Amino acid sequence: MISILNFFRLSFLFLIFAPIYPLDKSRAVYCFLRFSGPSFIKLGQMLSTRPDLIGEKLASALSSFQDELPSFCSKKVKKILDQEFGENFSKFFSEFDFTPIASASIAQVHRATLHDKKIVAVKILRPRIAQIMARDITTLKLLIKFVAIFSKFLAKSFYDIADLLQQTTKSELDLLQEAANATKLREDLKDVKGFYVPEIFWQFSTSKILVLEWLDGIPFSNKKQIQNSHFDKKEIAQNLVVSYFSQVYVHGFFHADMHPGNLFLLKNGAIGVVDFGIVGKIDKKTRLAVAEILIGFLNKDYQRVAQIHVDAGLVPATTSVADLALSCRKIGEIIVGSNVKDVSIAKLLSNLIAMTRDYQMVTRPELLLLQKTLLLVEGVGVTLDPNLNIWDLARPWITDWAKKNIGFDAKIRDALSDLFELARKFLRSV
Repeated sequence: MISILNFFRLSFLFLIFAPIYPLDKSRAVYCFLRFSGPSFIKLGQMLSTRPDLIGEKLASALSSFQDELPSFCSKKVKKILDQEFGENFSKFFSEFDFTPIASASIAQVHRATLHDKKIVAVKILRPRIAQIMARDITTLKLLIKFVAIFSKFLAKSFYDIADLLQQTTKSELDLLQEAANATKLREDLKDVKGFYVPEIFWQFSTSKILVLEWLDGIPFSNKKQIQNSHFDKKEIAQNLVVSYFSQVYVHGFFHADMHPGNLFLLKNGAIGVVDFGIVGKIDKKTRLAVAEILIGFLNKDYQRVAQIHVDAGLVPATTSVADLALSCRKIGEIIVGSNVKDVSIAKLLSNLIAMTRDYQMVTRPELLLLQKTLLLVEGVGVTLDPNLNIWDLARPWITDWAKKNIGFDAKIRDALSDLFELARKFLRSV
């Protein structure tokens, strides 16, 4: 019943914005999603990374989506604090600012002080947000059925994105899961230069409230202040890129929402990151395949790139390697050109995923998140250094990593490791 009511509400919004559509299609879609609910805002953010589906102009319009909503009142904040901590929540905080410093579609953030004088950020879920998100996603899937009447391919792509949205939302609605994500990232990146993950205060956190270290810095969304800072922008960009490659390729666990509002330039020149609700997980086989694909493109070895797609199960086993190699060449020659400095890895990955239309590539949620994150990292990096090239910055790192993980010795090592693991499992089963 709720989804039907919501469907009528969306229909009403559609009628409002339909007259704008012939005049400014991108603006009409943006406004429709903006006023349809928090899930639709997040859908817009995800669609902004898929220009192959919705076109460059609309993708550009949706990329400006700010995940912001009006804050909920201090009375509701106090009620949630009372429910989670008991009526005397002041035993946890010596000071609590009821005016939020940020208010997004899932939660809002307040500044507070612990009794030991530490300043913390307190993230609080919106009231009834779980029910609202569930309602929105149900309605979204209903709308996708109508899309299927006109295009089964588009409907399948939208359904995959909606399914990814549902998966990531489930994680975002449990702030203890976000705390676990942050703690793992903090451990993984503790030795990475110039990148900082704040401490989580587990003793004060619940499934609806997350308390973490306050980061005092300039948000990357404030481009003017970032540019006016005295720190070396190229070095900051390099630290961001290396942190990304460390997350993806070393640990297979990465922050999947590194937009400018979630990144801060700290007083020591390091990059601080917040909002750990959405993370990507990529297994070793897949990240090795992605790395080999990127290296294959940069070496213009399109036959190898095509074969990796088949071997990794990214396309059906019946796919013609020769035909796929030609498609890869069509992508690679345009992007790679004759100079490695002209390579945009984000654009390369976007175009690879776009081959879904021709080769029925399996839609992998982790690859969609990987693509989205790479686009965000590259976008932030370019604001720091207009001449930024991710590959050029990370090439020494990637080269060293590839020797350890893709070379002949590494494959022998992995094969022996797999053999020992099989032997161990066999002996246990005997």
